[in-house]
Amino acid sequence: MTGSALRPYDEQEFHIALPAHWETVEPPGPPVALIAAEPGDGAAFRANVVVTAEDIEDERQWQRAVGRALEDHLQEYFLMDEQPAGSGTRRLFHHVLPEAGAITAEQWSWTAGRQGFTVTASAATFDYDVKADLFASMAGCFRPRGVSS
Repeated sequence: MTGSALRPYDEQEFHIALPAHWETVEPPGPPVALIAAEPGDGAAFRANVVVTAEDIEDERQWQRAVGRALEDHLQEYFLMDEQPAGSGTRRLFHHVLPEAGAITAEQWSWTAGRQGFTVTASAATFDYDVKADLFASMAGCFRPRGVSS
């Protein structure tokens, strides 16, 4: 699916490009601003992207809190890589969902002014390598409002 066409998706706080055939799902509320998933195919887990947007006070403290939240809330969390990514951070990690099995995810986190944003793209572990370029393309298109390319 790396050749999937991307379509623009605009939200009040940000712009991102999503695969044309992916569905958006009503987010549960702040800080989750967007959930998009590939169409259901009967698999236990659908690849997805989740965007969060929240007000922050301190960029470094917020970046550390984002990393700790993953470790604190995901079952069998294993951080495989963490690197600076432009003005933010990119994490590659593995975790387990009891109902779906092994999941591999990438998360990009940035700040823009007094807002912190994450883009987290997840796939079943055995599907991750097929989705990795698509995930990177989506994250590469992400722009907070008021920030130029």
